[in-house]
Amino acid sequence: MRHARLLLTGLVLLAIGATVSADAQPLGHDTQTSSSCQIGTIKKGASGKQCDVPIPQSCKVAINPATNAHWADTEKSGGISCRFDSKLTDWKTRITGTCGACQARQCSAKFTVYFDCPRPDHP
Repeated sequence: MRHARLLLTGLVLLAIGATVSADAQPLGHDTQTSSSCQIGTIKKGASGKQCDVPIPQSCKVAINPATNAHWADTEKSGGISCRFDSKLTDWKTRITGTCGACQARQCSAKFTVYFDCPRPDHP
């Protein structure tokens, strides 16, 4: 019984080590970060609200490998329609999120963009 328990413990540790190794992916010369802006307390019927996502210096918008599109998310609460504004957003110097009219008593939205940034040189 003792040998079986020792063998089982060893297999579990080996499996955990393999999982950790499989999930760790090198980023090469880049590191990833995110930036966001939020529109809060949008009253019912209000529309035309927007916010600009700050772009970190020396970073570029990451590409989502699953969709081959800019890696960005929109979270919203209440009955509201929100999107990244294609007329105001060039994904290099300006990223603007906009929302339509709030249909609920109160709405909010958060726009998040993921970036690839050069990793600082390590001595």
